[in-house]
Amino acid sequence: MAEAIARPFADKLADYAIAKISRQFKIIQNLRTKVQDLENKRNDVQDSVDEAKRNALVIKSEVDAWLKKVDDLKKEADEVLNSTTNSEMQCLCLGCPNMKTRYSLSKNATKKIAAIDKLLEGKFEEVGKRAPLKSLSYHGFEDLKTRISKKRDITKALEDTAISIVGICGLPGVGKTTMATEVMTQVLKDKLFDDVSMAVVSKDVDIIRIQDKLADMLGFEFKEKTNEIARAGRLKERLAQNNKKRILVILDDLWTDINLETLGISSLNRPEGLKILLTSRFEQVCIGMGALTNIKVEALDSNEAFAFFENISKISNDDTQLLEIAKQVAEECKGLPLALEVVGKTLINSELYAWEDALNQLRNSQLEDKVYSSIELSYNNLKSDEHRSLLLLCSLFPEDESIPIESLVRYARGLELFKNTKTLLQTRNRTHTISDNLKGCHLLLPGYTEEGVKLHDVIRDFCLSIASKGEHWYMVKHDLVTEWPEHNAHESYSAISLTFQEAIRLTSRLRCGNLKLLRMQCRWGVRKVDIPENFLVDTQELAVIDFFRLQILSPIQLSKGLRTLCLNGCVLGIGMSFFGSLKNLEILTLFLSSLPVDFSRDEVVELSNLKLLDLRFLEGPCPLPPGFLLGMKKLEELYLGDYFDIRYEEKEHIIQEVSSLKALNSLQIVTDDTNFLMQLLQGCSEKLEKFQISQHHPFLPEHFRRFLSLENIDPNMLSEPGIKSLMRKSEKLSLSVKGWNNPVIELAEDGFINLKSLTLKLLDSEYLINAAGSIPSDIFRNLESLEMIEMSRLKEICNVNFPRVEHVTRGVSERLFHNLKSIYASDCDIMKIMFCESVAKCLVNLEKLIIHSCPLLEVVSVDTQENEITEPLSFPNLKVVQLRDLKSFVNFRSQPNAVGLRQTLLNKVTLPNMEKLTICGLGSIEKILSVEETPSGSPDRLWGMEVENCDNLVNIARSNSIKLLKNLETLVVVGGGALNVIFDFEGLNVNKDNEEEISILGQLKSLALRNGDYLVHITRMVPKGIRVFQNLKQLEVENCGRLRYLFSASMINSFVCLETLYVRSCDEIEEIFGREEEEGMASNIVFRELRSIKLMDLPRFKMFCSHNYELVFPSLDLLRIVNCPEGTKFCSGQLNAPKLKEVQIENYEVLTFPISLDCDAGSVHNPPSSSDCE
Repeated sequence: MAEAIARPFADKLADYAIAKISRQFKIIQNLRTKVQDLENKRNDVQDSVDEAKRNALVIKSEVDAWLKKVDDLKKEADEVLNSTTNSEMQCLCLGCPNMKTRYSLSKNATKKIAAIDKLLEGKFEEVGKRAPLKSLSYHGFEDLKTRISKKRDITKALEDTAISIVGICGLPGVGKTTMATEVMTQVLKDKLFDDVSMAVVSKDVDIIRIQDKLADMLGFEFKEKTNEIARAGRLKERLAQNNKKRILVILDDLWTDINLETLGISSLNRPEGLKILLTSRFEQVCIGMGALTNIKVEALDSNEAFAFFENISKISNDDTQLLEIAKQVAEECKGLPLALEVVGKTLINSELYAWEDALNQLRNSQLEDKVYSSIELSYNNLKSDEHRSLLLLCSLFPEDESIPIESLVRYARGLELFKNTKTLLQTRNRTHTISDNLKGCHLLLPGYTEEGVKLHDVIRDFCLSIASKGEHWYMVKHDLVTEWPEHNAHESYSAISLTFQEAIRLTSRLRCGNLKLLRMQCRWGVRKVDIPENFLVDTQELAVIDFFRLQILSPIQLSKGLRTLCLNGCVLGIGMSFFGSLKNLEILTLFLSSLPVDFSRDEVVELSNLKLLDLRFLEGPCPLPPGFLLGMKKLEELYLGDYFDIRYEEKEHIIQEVSSLKALNSLQIVTDDTNFLMQLLQGCSEKLEKFQISQHHPFLPEHFRRFLSLENIDPNMLSEPGIKSLMRKSEKLSLSVKGWNNPVIELAEDGFINLKSLTLKLLDSEYLINAAGSIPSDIFRNLESLEMIEMSRLKEICNVNFPRVEHVTRGVSERLFHNLKSIYASDCDIMKIMFCESVAKCLVNLEKLIIHSCPLLEVVSVDTQENEITEPLSFPNLKVVQLRDLKSFVNFRSQPNAVGLRQTLLNKVTLPNMEKLTICGLGSIEKILSVEETPSGSPDRLWGMEVENCDNLVNIARSNSIKLLKNLETLVVVGGGALNVIFDFEGLNVNKDNEEEISILGQLKSLALRNGDYLVHITRMVPKGIRVFQNLKQLEVENCGRLRYLFSASMINSFVCLETLYVRSCDEIEEIFGREEEEGMASNIVFRELRSIKLMDLPRFKMFCSHNYELVFPSLDLLRIVNCPEGTKFCSGQLNAPKLKEVQIENYEVLTFPISLDCDAGSVHNPPSSSDCE
């Protein structure tokens, strides 16, 4: 009876339990799926981050934060999932499910699923951004007293709050641009400005180009490519993002007034921190632009001029006769630095008769302008007409543009500029040689890239003056916006170079019978300009055509003598038969052009003289039809573009035809078909002098030298002769190959002597270099950049231990990694040591060291010979150190018996040029610096430090080690499980008679503290009589839950330069300055520069300072207090803030902070209504 009554209840209970368990099981399964989805997304984002870092981008803080949250949440979710198999999931009886534990876990899992869903919603259009310019290395007039004085005058004017625009004016060649560049370097070094941006305006004003230059140096890109007005609005927003941020905009080489608004610079209501520096030959232009102060740069006096000239021309003081002639030559340059430099470099190592001849030429020059006459002297003394012709070709390009040497190669080839150059390779070598010679005599400057050059604007003007007479006759215009330029001398032109700022209508027929070179380009974002059908009918002498972003929608008649035809970025509505009659054509490039038609073999058989063919279409026929290349027996360079998803028979004929090209020495292709690539290389790899071969790079530079990138191939393929040959020649090599477990050095027998950049990903190698094998003497001799990513079995870079470096004067150790400038290591799971000490001593040129997510890494360098450390290990050129998520990391340097012990991070290591130190997630370090273990002078140049989530770190610096940070300018501290004080002054020894010693942290300008859950003090036990933070400008404290005040009242006079104060979400803070009071303090405290105070979400905050001081804020214009419910008044004494414009007091819906402001302008005793608050 009882059983019958109980059974239905038992059945229902069982059903309920089963349903409950089933639901809980589904929740756990759902969590597993979500964790996998999150992990997949994290890997995708991390790949993007790694790529961004390789491209020198700064990772956005929200991306770093997202990755950190993902890692933390995944760890928590894994704990939940692991608990589902734990014995606690069962009750003690019969192993049945433990309902209580299951309920708790499923509830926890549901929370994790919701948190994961929120993270999965995160989307990043881009993970990184270009870093704004922070420092420059520029040398010009450092030792010239008059220039130092002028530079000081300019800097002083820029510091004047009443002056927003400053002008630099002077003669051509007097050094205005050099002066502006040196000022830029100086103000960045002195931190007078947070950002500096510079653009050349020039005679041909190109608004889009100027905007791009300014944006580029400010570290952002325009989404709008063509709309000048929209771009101006975006630039204006960027310049006004923070009204207090100090930004200097330099506009160089103005020829006439321009409307700043069209660029994106406010003419009225300009942001307070924005200053503008102009340079112009004409003082009236600077005045018209609104410059209140104009600094005129004069020519050098005779003494300075000769000292400058003597240094340039390397004259010996022992040769009195030459010295006397040299002084007269220098006098003819009239104190103009450009003239002095050009002439001086022309006459280096010249005999006396050459000096006398130069003096005669300068004195009898027909040119009145002494700069031009000096350039003429250098021009006339060039080694050959080839040098002069190549220099004139450079003047065809817009001012300040980096001129690709490859463009000069193609022009020179088409114009047959050089004698005895039968091949394109010989032409390229000759072009590089002449370019180097021209740079040597200062007629050319280095470009923005390694493969480019530039012309000084004055030298460009001279070249154009030469090219407007005699045999040349150039027409050069880069500001065309309405119509084709009319000119009477059309027939005489030998070269025309035009840039269209708008989509203009071309003349129907170009009547230039002597024209040999035509260069026309349409600015990015502008609708492409159409080429009329009969446009080139009357240009039968034309040898070179270079069109960029134009349209040829129907066949046009071309000169049969055409040798170079570059149609890049063009839209072509023509078939290849269009080129069929060009029997002399040697160079044909179609880079990023659209050719939406097919073509067959019989259309191109006439291109038998072709030496270079670039088929990297934006849209075009791929693959090539059978027989396409067979008639091109002289082809030296072939750029095939992207080859994906092609059929077997298509691969076969391409392989055969490429192998038939006996003259081929350059090849470009992107393909993911490894077998196809191997067969393609089999017949040509040994011949290749230049190559760009990749399996995954969709966007590669137009010009290249020797680049090889292989991804996800069978590791055995790396031993194939074709691949080994290319790896041996490569300057840039990227390998992502799972399964290769031999030392990396075995991939090339000669030790990669040509390699400059090496990226390794997923390799299973334990070492890059293994002492067990033979080591080439020139191993990695020229390597400059090394990246190691996700090498899960890597133990150490090199297990070779050379003899102590002081006893080694030759052999491998003096060359190994000698030129290495950058090391990046990420996700190398078992690496404990990066390299042994004898290898570390070879890294004399290392500038950047970045290590991420290597969980077992303990030390950068260790002495494997177990010698006692008696002297510091020096990295003399290391500037940037970034260590992230290295939970086992102890320090930079250790001995074997000390590995695992906690020591100072910078232990026995000298870093005299380190500028930036970033450490994040270093769970084992307790100290960063120590006077006993960190050599004095080691961090002397350290100006930036970021410390994040180092859970055993107890302070940033303590006692006398604080003095090591004498040049620290910015400090960011985030998190820290044991960090209870930032700077602990206990035990500090100072000589109070030494002015330098009593100023501690005197260069610190920005301090940010976030998420300091255990932080109790920012400073502790500051001795009386010393000054701290006297140059601090920005102070930010957020989410520091144990701080009761920021600083003691005795330090209140230290903050004379403080400009912004931001405190938020600090639950225990009651006052900004604490209660303890020092005897003899003044009754009024002046915060001279403080302009903005923001106090937000401080539940226990009562007042700024409880002492009965009069607080004087002469510059304060914003006071914002939000959600501070305990506050009753701002201060105990009087508040004097004569410039205060905004008072915002909010507590969400209810305002509970009655504030009393006693100001010169009157008193405000009641808070504003809610409608007045933001």
